[in-house]
Amino acid sequence: MSSTEQAVALIATLAALDTAGTNPELIDEITALEQLKTAISARQARLTDTFAVSQRAELTAAGVKPVDARRSVCAQIALARRDSPHKGNRHVGLAHTLVHEMPQVLHVLERGDASEWRATLIARETAHLSVEHRARIDAAIADQLPGWSDQHTAHQARGWAHRLDPQGAADRASKAVTDRRVTIRPAPDCMTYLTALLPMKEGVGVYGVLHRAAMTAHCDPDDHRSKGQVMADELVKRTMTPGAGEPEHPAVELHLVMTDRALADRDDEPAHLIGHGPVPAPIARDLLTADERTRVWVRRLFTDPGTGDLLATDARRRDFPPAARQFLAARDQICRTPWCGAPIREADHAVAVSKGGPTDLRNGNGRCTNCNLVKDLDGWTTRVDDTGVITTTTPTGHTHHGRPPNPPKSAPWEPRPRIRRPDGTGEPAPRIEIHWPGEMLRSRQ
Repeated sequence: MSSTEQAVALIATLAALDTAGTNPELIDEITALEQLKTAISARQARLTDTFAVSQRAELTAAGVKPVDARRSVCAQIALARRDSPHKGNRHVGLAHTLVHEMPQVLHVLERGDASEWRATLIARETAHLSVEHRARIDAAIADQLPGWSDQHTAHQARGWAHRLDPQGAADRASKAVTDRRVTIRPAPDCMTYLTALLPMKEGVGVYGVLHRAAMTAHCDPDDHRSKGQVMADELVKRTMTPGAGEPEHPAVELHLVMTDRALADRDDEPAHLIGHGPVPAPIARDLLTADERTRVWVRRLFTDPGTGDLLATDARRRDFPPAARQFLAARDQICRTPWCGAPIREADHAVAVSKGGPTDLRNGNGRCTNCNLVKDLDGWTTRVDDTGVITTTTPTGHTHHGRPPNPPKSAPWEPRPRIRRPDGTGEPAPRIEIHWPGEMLRSRQ
């Protein structure tokens, strides 16, 4: 029996186990399974490094650039582990570090006495060190690692890095200032996480200002907001209204996909906000409420009556104009590569034109920049069937299938009785009029 067959058999064995046993026995098995997870991650690290070395050698021998060879390897590892390419890159880097530079930490993982994440923290905190320094840290912390928490592991690895290379640590801190930024990502219940990466001094200063505002509000008996609510409100106030006067209302464009019935018939089918995810129908309708500061445009998206899949948009050009790119973003929602999940950055052909791919919406797909590059590398092939399913074949011959997520879908419209007037005449049937601003259409074509 091959090692792959043994791994598959282990999955079946675990699935067949029952949950009978005393409470102490249940805790013992949970502990044993956690150790098994860690040992499996160690095995994956060894296999990943072996594959990476072999595959890179094959690709470079075939004339592939080293940067493209690494991109191909990381993408294949990501697909094998059902992870994003970003995590695939991290898996490859961690495997190299553990196998070649920190074998004692790897041995701790093989015994099941740590976790893959704690090994990742060690690799991250020591990434800038020389091989010799990493070897010293490997020897120093391996025996103590089983008793450390995630935070303690990161602190210890960072402390050793600062001790062995203080100037390097100072240089990294100076360079990190250039990485300051503000990011946004979706949060549950139609909220967002707004995150600022700042130098320590400025970050603590901003938090202190918001904290003092919250403490001042607590002195007002009529203010019943929590400390966190006051700090959030103060952040919005200071950002949107930096001076006296009315709050600023910057131009923001939202792309919302919803059914006609959810829009006009108060159907409860959730909408989909591009870049965020599902949105309750009442919230979506509120977003579409126009006022003196808000302009709402509607673009029809046509669906297959049987499957509900998005098929086309109003745009009639065939070379992926802005309207078609918006359609692909609305249909695919996130990168079409299986398990990627990154925001769409490229709207392009699934099968490249140079490989005979047509320029139509069925052959169009939305991908992140990395995945759009990977699909055209040597050894990678892509095929699109009649249903729009994209089949990707990797250099090792493994295939992965991806289809767009299901769009919002309401039940069909139901005919309504006509209201009769006292004189017997009938009320005109309800009618929805959608107006298409000419300037909007021209800017989208």
